[in-house]
Amino acid sequence: MQKNYNVHQGPARTPFVESDPRNHIEPNFYYPQEDKLFAYCKANPGTDWNIICPAWIIGAVSNATMNALHPLAVYAAVQAHKNEELHFPGDYNAWLGTCEHSTAMLTGYLSEWAVLEDKCANQKFNASDGCPLPNNRLWPELARWYGCPGFTGPELDESKITTIDPGDVPTPLGYGPSHKTRFAWTLSEWATKPENHDAWKDIMSKHGLTQDPFEDVEAHFTYGDAAAWGLAMQLSMNKAKYFGFTGHVDTLESLFWAYGELNKLKMLPPLKVERANALI
Repeated sequence: MQKNYNVHQGPARTPFVESDPRNHIEPNFYYPQEDKLFAYCKANPGTDWNIICPAWIIGAVSNATMNALHPLAVYAAVQAHKNEELHFPGDYNAWLGTCEHSTAMLTGYLSEWAVLEDKCANQKFNASDGCPLPNNRLWPELARWYGCPGFTGPELDESKITTIDPGDVPTPLGYGPSHKTRFAWTLSEWATKPENHDAWKDIMSKHGLTQDPFEDVEAHFTYGDAAAWGLAMQLSMNKAKYFGFTGHVDTLESLFWAYGELNKLKMLPPLKVERANALI
């Protein structure tokens, strides 16, 4: 629920804190849902509420359309199958900037804890792994996990960078320029190339996979672009810690596990290594 903090509408104040006021520069579909929840609890004495706000969610489900990190694994597997390096599509800032993720299992534990702890009644909590992860640490691992011969960093030639400028529009900060999206290429465009689809068909045949994300490029690769370009978000976990929650996972280990589960679901080929290199 990172959109609760309007990060999709431009630069916002970070880290995101639960007590931050709502921002109404554009309609936010989470706010009406919250209002209905508040009204229901008020009309039904003895009923309490919790709101849980995760970032990019890491998990394994049979429909991966909005699983932002699933297409990164598809890309890595195809590049490895073609014996090609894993190229990074974003710019220098996206390469260095950190992003946070929310492992589905840990988010579930936090949600259960919030419901069962009386002191957490009628409270909103962020849900993050607590493991900031930049692309410069993710990309080498993706290449290693799927057996790519190597990886490349960001495009440094500005003449090869595409910039999408939304212009002079309001931002969640209330001041300053809007967010400019910058990239060298897109996964969505990469996925339209016949040789990449053909490689995936070979992988499907070899490993008995049942899902072909290339059949609907927009649905399956758009969120991968957002993740690869580094839509940065930082969720403060201070409130959950203050209330007593101590859960934590290493995001790289969690992602490795999720990709393994997606292999069991016949959505990804098997990983080439035994374990992830944790951020320790």
